[in-house]
Amino acid sequence: TGITPAPRGEPIYGRTYLPKKFKMAVTVPGDNSVDLYINDVGAVVIMEPDGKTVKGFNIVVGGGMGRTHRKEETFARAADHLGFVKEADFFECLKAIIAVQRDHGNREVRSSARLKYLVHTLGVDGFRALVEKYLGQKMEPWVPLPEWKYLDWMGWHEQGDGKLMLGINVEQGRVADSPGLRVKSCLRALVDNYGVDLLLTPSQSIVLRNIQPAQKYDVEAVLREHGIKLIDEVDAITRKSIACPAFPLCGLAMTEAERVQPQINARLLAVLRMMGMGSDDFVTRTTGCPNGCARPYMAEIAFVGSGPNAYQLWLGGSPNQAERTAVATSIFKMKFEDLEATVEPIFAMWRSQRNSPTEALGDFCHRVGVPVVEEFMAAYEPGAWKGMAPAFPPPPAVETPTATVGVASDLLVKIEEEASARGLDAPSLLDMIVREALEG
Repeated sequence: TGITPAPRGEPIYGRTYLPKKFKMAVTVPGDNSVDLYINDVGAVVIMEPDGKTVKGFNIVVGGGMGRTHRKEETFARAADHLGFVKEADFFECLKAIIAVQRDHGNREVRSSARLKYLVHTLGVDGFRALVEKYLGQKMEPWVPLPEWKYLDWMGWHEQGDGKLMLGINVEQGRVADSPGLRVKSCLRALVDNYGVDLLLTPSQSIVLRNIQPAQKYDVEAVLREHGIKLIDEVDAITRKSIACPAFPLCGLAMTEAERVQPQINARLLAVLRMMGMGSDDFVTRTTGCPNGCARPYMAEIAFVGSGPNAYQLWLGGSPNQAERTAVATSIFKMKFEDLEATVEPIFAMWRSQRNSPTEALGDFCHRVGVPVVEEFMAAYEPGAWKGMAPAFPPPPAVETPTATVGVASDLLVKIEEEASARGLDAPSLLDMIVREALEG
C-alpha cells in the first residue's frame, strides 16, 4: 500500500503526534446502539447471503461532537458514507484512513485536529480519493442498509447460546448506593451470586450477560430488593436520556448536567402529559459545556451548558441517531427555571403540525426547519396549545382496572416469613411464584 511504515517506533503514526482522540465503532446493519455517526471511523459488518460469512464492511468517516461556543470554525459533525471494502482489505483501509489524517490533518491548531475537519475541508469524495491512493485500489460503493434503529438492549434478551442477558437502566450512568437505590451493591451481589458479566452501553446503562434461564426471576428479585426498576417501569424520556458528569467532577463544566437530568426528564414528561402527549417521547441529552461528551448534538432536543444555570437549546437530531446532527437555536442562555416555558411552544407546534402520528420530534423540527420553529415560538402565548387542534388526536386511553386478591391470613404469614428469609418483600416473592407457575 501507500502507507510507509516508520523506521522505528509506532508503525503507522511514526514520530507524528496526533493530538486528538480518534474514536471508532463497529456495528451490524440496522443497529445504531453505538451512535455510529459520531465516530471518526465507523464500520458496519456486511454478511454474505449465507448469513455466516463476512463479506466486508461499510465504512463511515468524519464524525465528532466537540465544539466551542461562539467559535464557528469548530462544529459538531455526523460522519459521511465513505464506501465498502471487502473483509481482506478492511484493516489496510483503516490504516489508509489514519495515514491520510496523519499526513493531511491540521497539526498546528489542536482545536482543528480531528478527522472531521479534514473530511469537511476535502469533502468526502476528495477524502475518499486520498484514501484510495494510500490503499492502492478503489473502494466499492456503499452497500444499501435497512433503516437504522436506536437500540439500547434494555430488558430481557436471548444472547444466542441458550443464556439470557438483561439490560438495566442506570440513570446518567452513575453506579452508586443511595437510600432506596443501591446500584453498586446490586451489581456486586449479582456478580458474586450469579456469575454475570457486565457490559457497559453507549446509553450509560448496563447489560447483565450470561444469565441462566432458571435464574431469571431470582435476578429480578435481587434488582427489586436494591430498588432497581425493570425497563418497563422506566419512562421513555428517562430511558432515552443521557448527560455528562459536569459539576462537581469536570473542570470544563459551566453548569449542571448529570445531577439535573432526572429533574429535566420529569419536567419534560410533565409538560407532555399536560398537553395530552404522554405517549410521545424523544432522545434528549444534557451537557455542562459545549465539548459534547454526552453527544447532545445528535439528540432530538438537547441542552448544552452555556453559563451558570443556563443552556443553549439544540433541536432536530434524528430519533435513530443517524446521518445528521441537531441544529443550534438562537436560544443561547435558556435559564434552567425557564425549561417549561421554552419547550411548551415547541411541543405545541409538533402536536398540531406533525405529518403523521409517529413523526418524531427530531424529524419534525428537521422537516420544518429550526428558523420556522423559532418563529412559532416567538408568536406563541403560554397555554395557546389548548386552542390548537392536534394534527392526529391521540387514541382513547384504555382504563386500567384495579383489583385486589385476597390471601388467607395464615398463608400470608408464611409468605412474609419466606420472603424475609430470602431477603425479599412479600409482593416480590408472590410475583416470582405466580410467574413461575404461569410460565413454567
